[in-house]
Amino acid sequence: MATTKRGKPPLRDAREHAAKAVDKTAKLEVKFISSIKGRGVFATDHFQKGDFVVEYRGELISFSEAEKRRTTYDDRCAVFLFDFYWQEKWWCIDAAIEDGSLGRLVNDDDKNPNCKMKIIVDGEPHLCLFAVRDISPGEEVTYDYGGTDWPWRTKGEQSAAISCVETQDCGTSEHQVPPRSSLSKKKVIRFAYNELVLVLHFHLELNSDLV
Repeated sequence: MATTKRGKPPLRDAREHAAKAVDKTAKLEVKFISSIKGRGVFATDHFQKGDFVVEYRGELISFSEAEKRRTTYDDRCAVFLFDFYWQEKWWCIDAAIEDGSLGRLVNDDDKNPNCKMKIIVDGEPHLCLFAVRDISPGEEVTYDYGGTDWPWRTKGEQSAAISCVETQDCGTSEHQVPPRSSLSKKKVIRFAYNELVLVLHFHLELNSDLV
């Protein structure tokens, strides 16, 4: 694929999209994949390695509030509670409500993901996906959720774990919840501590693949 010149640095791109709470709808689309996998997010244009792709957007809540919601959410809704560690505390993005944002629909791939989640700080934390390699038009956008016991990663459990989600809503939206689920309420931490978390402040020296 021929390399094209970036319009703006990826970090700035991520901050601007996060500030406006908008997605790259001109470069991304949602497609139904199958009754097992459900929907996914696909590129309609090229992304270069290092590009900002999409934000996992939802309501920022404390970890204690997330734990309360896990007691009331169905397991298939609790999967949208994304726990992460920032400023020496655990926080959570609750994306259970289907609000039209794309990041909540990005599927898991622990074998060959084309994106990686990073924390971008712009007053408050934003969970943003950046391309770890070039992504071609028509390719599904994926990242590694972390952990090891997601049911769709175990042969024989995939259908039972996911196929029942298609008619389930979270009681907070009139829309359908995307068919992506873990049956474990506790296993919603998509990446582990500081190993996979990159906190980017405005005045930090940026990694060369983000500028």
